[in-house]
Amino acid sequence: MAQDRNARFGRYELLALLGRGGMAETWRARLVGAAGVTKPVLIKKVLPEFANNEDFISMFVREARISSTLSHGNIAQVFEFGRVDGQYFLAMELVDGQPLYRVQKRAAKLGLSQLPVPLATYIALELCRGLHYAHTRTDDKGTPLNIVHRDIAPDNVLLSYEGQVKIVDFGIAKARMSQTFKTEPGIVRGKYLYFSPEQAKGHEVDARSDVWSTGLLLYELLCGQPPITGTQAAVMLRMAYGEFPSPRQVRADLPVALDELVMQALAVDLGSRYESANAFADALAGFLYSLSPPFSTLDLAHLVRVLFQEDLSEAGRSLSVPRSFHDDLAAWRAHAAKFRPPPKAPPVQTEELPSARDAAPASPQDPARKRRHSEGLIPLSERPTQLHLDGATELHLDSIPRPPRWKRIAALAGGGVVLAGLCWLALSARGPSTSTPDSPGADVRGRPESGELRPPIVVEYPVKEFLLEADRDVIIVPRSYRSFGPLNPEHAYTLADTNASRQGELAVLAPSSSEAPTVFFLGSGDASLLPEHARLGALSGEPTVIQGARELALFRLGPASTELMSERPIRLSGGNGAAPRSLVFHPDAEGLLLKRALVLKGLDPMVTYALNLEATPRAAFLHGREAGPVTAVACAQWMPPPEDNPSLRTSPRDPDALGLQFLLRQGQERRVRGVLGLRCGFIDDSVDGNSGALLVRIDAEAPPRRPPGRKPRNTDATP
Repeated sequence: MAQDRNARFGRYELLALLGRGGMAETWRARLVGAAGVTKPVLIKKVLPEFANNEDFISMFVREARISSTLSHGNIAQVFEFGRVDGQYFLAMELVDGQPLYRVQKRAAKLGLSQLPVPLATYIALELCRGLHYAHTRTDDKGTPLNIVHRDIAPDNVLLSYEGQVKIVDFGIAKARMSQTFKTEPGIVRGKYLYFSPEQAKGHEVDARSDVWSTGLLLYELLCGQPPITGTQAAVMLRMAYGEFPSPRQVRADLPVALDELVMQALAVDLGSRYESANAFADALAGFLYSLSPPFSTLDLAHLVRVLFQEDLSEAGRSLSVPRSFHDDLAAWRAHAAKFRPPPKAPPVQTEELPSARDAAPASPQDPARKRRHSEGLIPLSERPTQLHLDGATELHLDSIPRPPRWKRIAALAGGGVVLAGLCWLALSARGPSTSTPDSPGADVRGRPESGELRPPIVVEYPVKEFLLEADRDVIIVPRSYRSFGPLNPEHAYTLADTNASRQGELAVLAPSSSEAPTVFFLGSGDASLLPEHARLGALSGEPTVIQGARELALFRLGPASTELMSERPIRLSGGNGAAPRSLVFHPDAEGLLLKRALVLKGLDPMVTYALNLEATPRAAFLHGREAGPVTAVACAQWMPPPEDNPSLRTSPRDPDALGLQFLLRQGQERRVRGVLGLRCGFIDDSVDGNSGALLVRIDAEAPPRRPPGRKPRNTDATP
């Protein structure tokens, strides 16, 4: 079927393609009825190339069966399920609004990365109301259907311009009515960052799993960050055993009562968690209306309208926002700036891996929190130590006997730092390394056994070369960083940043406080159609032409900074005559954590070093081999932490937040000077399907030699 504007699809008229993900695409459409009666709808249909994929079609049909039985104000309703020209489709309620992940991103750019307490609480409250309705659905005979969503995440929550909160995508929900949908033992489905402990372990889940995910979503809305960041397996393991700080440890201005509500929803022990989504909703409602009695749905509506005012204006729409809300918004922004937390992620725990909450013991007046500490945490010696990854979307967690307590000591080069109690986890089986610890090109600790996780590698100059592993030394670009999309991969676009520095024209790269931070872009889309120059690049003073991408993410290397940086207007034009798009990039907020990047230290800031990136027998691939080998990595200036460098202790800057940043490509030598070290790694949005390695050679340039026969001038000699 032609995918042209206003194309007919059965009795529906397709108006605009909204997005394409996985094996389905969504369209804005309208139902054309008799006598010219129309109704706006959203069409979700299976892509033609996957129409014969039995597993996916089976899941798509299950989503239709489950969703069509649900009719609630907090759940996007399904009107029709059918098949047209061999393509299965769902006709769903068209929610006039934005997905929560986009709201989070826009709010962060407005200075509200941590949503105001009333708004965040209200969103979680409405989610709980919709989930409780689904959890308690019965069939015609009154038998519970036992529906569990199992995939509550920011992209499955929609906020309308009228203040409604809608849950979408029950595609992986498990219900008794779908008898063929039997979860195999140990199978984990969904987005791992929001897995409940029992879901991460592959156990049977019930409604309390959705309570956990909602509590985690509320945590992220309140704190502006997830409790833990890192690789998929590491995040799952630590979340599954409650090793994360409470919201108040991240955001000190949160009320104690709300902190307690969130932590009860995130109790590892099912007996300590809220027994139902309704119980969690009642607790949230009691808190919300005691804190802010006049709060209403309109407050959320006004926030969404303010955040997407430009989008609404471009569409020729004008939705009113009262002056009183602008005053409230200004007060919230001022409060957020006053209590803005340090940008660092929770530190990697060492020794016996105690809970981060144990760093601040509960007071005698807080017996509930003390009880959760003792009941919710599981000793390291009693934990499973392996995760097996089978494919890109399912995780199998083996049931393993409890091993004896153990410690693994890792000596980091040039340091003597002891890291113990690290859980070595197995990822998907990967090809054997062609390097050995003693062979040229191997890093100082050698490559681990297949798929094994370990802390970031640290190498110290004067090593002449080191390996960057595609499945280990990776700087992750979160999904929320998608800045431009959807794009047509067949069209050419021009990306321009008029304030960009011209580092690429410099013979020697060096830190400079006067230069604007480098802005990088990462393209995503069909790997076989996306050339490497469109996958990863750095914006310069000249426009960059990109073709083959469906989405573009913009970012800076280094975590968010407490030091405000100048805003950067970025413009995307082209796209076969489409109107140019513009956004304001905030370098202080749009930074990436570098915790998994390899660290090269021991450099002399007075010496110029030449860096070259070379291929290895194990070519590096990101997300499989369809797009060909990767030939570029990113590097950023490394500085020792303040405790190791007294000169930084009084500095307001995060040593990882600012400094020299650049891309290192094969065949393009980079010369750097003025740095104590570098962090280097591949840039990707996940590590799934990554394999292989690239080699970095580093050479110190000798000082310039004097011409023969000439003697140095003696400046102390008298005439």
